[in-house]
Amino acid sequence: MGGGNYSLRIARENRSGNNAAFQQPAASVGGQLNAALNPYGKRREVNNVTPIVVALDVTRSRGDDTKLMYEKLPALMGQIELKGYIENPGISFCAIGDANSDRAPLQVGQFEGDNRLDQVLERIWIEEGGGGTGQESYELAAYFYSRTNCVRLAAGTGKKGYIFFVGDEGFYPKVDKAHVRRLIGDELPEDLDAAEAFRALQEKFHAFLLYPSKTMEERKTNIDAEIKARVTQAGGLYDGVDVRASLLWDNRNDLDLHVVAPSGAHIFYGAKQSSCGGWLDVDMNVGGDTTKPVENVRWAKGKAPTGRYKVYVQNFRFHEDDRAPTRFKVELEIGGKVTHHEGVISPSGQTSDASNIVVAEFDYAPSASVTPEAKPDAYANYADDVILAQWAKVIPKEHILRVGDPKSIIDVLLGALAIADGKVDLDTY
Repeated sequence: MGGGNYSLRIARENRSGNNAAFQQPAASVGGQLNAALNPYGKRREVNNVTPIVVALDVTRSRGDDTKLMYEKLPALMGQIELKGYIENPGISFCAIGDANSDRAPLQVGQFEGDNRLDQVLERIWIEEGGGGTGQESYELAAYFYSRTNCVRLAAGTGKKGYIFFVGDEGFYPKVDKAHVRRLIGDELPEDLDAAEAFRALQEKFHAFLLYPSKTMEERKTNIDAEIKARVTQAGGLYDGVDVRASLLWDNRNDLDLHVVAPSGAHIFYGAKQSSCGGWLDVDMNVGGDTTKPVENVRWAKGKAPTGRYKVYVQNFRFHEDDRAPTRFKVELEIGGKVTHHEGVISPSGQTSDASNIVVAEFDYAPSASVTPEAKPDAYANYADDVILAQWAKVIPKEHILRVGDPKSIIDVLLGALAIADGKVDLDTY
């Protein structure tokens, strides 16, 4: 793989007549993952002079970056040829999601140097998932590409390649051995520190992070949209409520949402509707059917009684074989005010009543402004300083490049390649 030249004429023809890019792939495995991009049982090989990996976040917050890369790829390849910044590039495109929740959290293309690159991008499933934790599975991509057979580098006749992570979130601190087994097919004796995966990766590739800037309000909108999407897709009432509690988690375990009303009425899977107006209108994973579950208890506008409410979460039973603790998020809407609360349930394998975690207690009155008791900031993991500090521990700080306008990602990538390869200096570029 990786041979041939990229034709700008063919690229333009593809884009003028192809309206099916990023839609249903021609060959799928387990949903909409294209078989050609399935990493299971595969190890990529590259014989080009300059191996390049572009690893794109395809979760809700950054899904459009892949479309932008497809649109701008002819310009990138044209500039590489025109300016001669790098020699004989072979590019592998990678799509990254969240291995804890998404159906296709890792999609990997072959290293190519011709118009097959267009085909790789067209096949990517932009799942727009993500686990709502401020982390995606970049560490899993780092592990996968650390295994690349860089033919020239191994023979002593080549040099390191380049890998560009394009995303705006952090990574998980461990490469989960269960994720590696399920998605890649390797057997690890234990979970691998993410730092070790990035260290091994950088034996073969210079690693960069292209970090598109976004305001905290924009980030919050993306985070909150996941909860609303799950509730409404499941048929639950999200808008037009006095009181609402929505529980989100990202595995097949059977977590349950419980709300105790002012009257003492207990609303849960065993009593979904109450005479006080409360209703559990979404109840999921009784049979462990999905890795993107949600539950929803709500009182429609004008129906919530005055008084004190209690919200708690229970792990009724495990469906996941590893019986590991489960991270969850609860969104509360109380008289129009929305708050978020996070937790981890079953740290020691507890189920049923022994697993109960109280999320919030609050008083509601239709005419009063209500605030549940203070909880840690559920958005803390999405702050720029938190995310960038984590990345600075695994790649050189000077390789973290903040991008003001997502449309300039291609320009930043090309400049980083040219400067890092020693073809130009910053002033010249």
